[in-house]
Amino acid sequence: MAAQAWFALDEVDVAPGSTAVLQLTVVNLADTTDTFVLTPSGMAAAWTTIEPAAITLFGGTQQVVAVEVRPPLLPSTTAGPTLLSVRIVPNSDPDDVRGAETTIVIGGSHNRRLDVLQPAQRGRHGATFEMMLENRGNSFASCRLKVVDPSGRVEGEFDPPAAGVEPGASTLIRLKLRAKGLQWERRPRTLPFRIEADQTGTPTATTSATFVQIPIVPERLFGRVVAGAGAVALLAAAWFAVARPAIREAAEKAVNDRQPVPVSTISGDTSDNSTPIVVASTLPPIGEIGSPTLIPLAMVVPQGQTVEQRFSVPTGQHLQVTDLIVQNPNADQGTLTIRRNDVVLFTYRLDNIFTDVGIPLVTPIEFLSGEDLVVSVTCVGVGDQTLGNCAPQVIASGLILSN
Repeated sequence: MAAQAWFALDEVDVAPGSTAVLQLTVVNLADTTDTFVLTPSGMAAAWTTIEPAAITLFGGTQQVVAVEVRPPLLPSTTAGPTLLSVRIVPNSDPDDVRGAETTIVIGGSHNRRLDVLQPAQRGRHGATFEMMLENRGNSFASCRLKVVDPSGRVEGEFDPPAAGVEPGASTLIRLKLRAKGLQWERRPRTLPFRIEADQTGTPTATTSATFVQIPIVPERLFGRVVAGAGAVALLAAAWFAVARPAIREAAEKAVNDRQPVPVSTISGDTSDNSTPIVVASTLPPIGEIGSPTLIPLAMVVPQGQTVEQRFSVPTGQHLQVTDLIVQNPNADQGTLTIRRNDVVLFTYRLDNIFTDVGIPLVTPIEFLSGEDLVVSVTCVGVGDQTLGNCAPQVIASGLILSN
């Protein structure tokens, strides 16, 4: 046995970030002089230094060496007992390694940090604040959160109300803040407050935030109302001074241009009053290219019945139909048929007609003198129940020519 060593204390308390100096006694048990190299080992070796790191002892002598331990103030420095070892290696026989051990009890560090991600928020009734609770100590943090407002103008609820955070970790916490009362004045109200994360026996983490309560009545409401009223007045003046007269003039011109040829309805057969005959009572003079004519065939048909209406070509003339327009304004249901005498030209289902259906004819349909343009409607369902009858119509246009 070449050497022997021991610590003056079997257990030493050390706080993270502080320094503890331990006394290590080394004895040369041999009869000859030898040099010994001292090396720390174990969990605490990274933050342990020995001064001096090598000593030379005569046979049978001893020396006290200072062993300095400084655990860092970091979350990774685990609180609790940790073994510290020192290896003693003689130069004369490197395989004859001796050692000494002691226990280092590392204290707990409590360093919590609370940071609000949005230090200022605006709202009429309240707002949601988000914050990070960070544990920079080496012990578990279990903090309860609360709002501190000496003026008593705000209150809030935390999600979660209490948070546990491991050393070196962080967690997100939300605060739903509510203002007590409304801001009726036409200016914002600034409400500062504090947030605390408290744990018994440890320093309290705190941070500040501000809630800006905006007024119930916006600051610029009166100006916006005046501006809106002015815009409405300008639009109304433009409508009555410019747009309305122009629309009325255009409508009157369109009505005058599309004025139909006067027609009269007579009963063609006194035994069947449901089939009226439409004949032209007055027609404009017929030129070489014919006289334009417009023939409206409108009907009122009770539900479940069939009604016909016809236009007879006057004697000595013939009719060329160039356009047909079928209308079903009330979305009635049933069928509509257009014939020349008894010859069916077109058949429609009324429930398929939602808008005006125009039928431009590449080749005009010829109606000779005495022939009839017949429109027949069978009413199956009434679209407008307030009327009680189907009311489709057909508008035919073309030329009246002399034979």
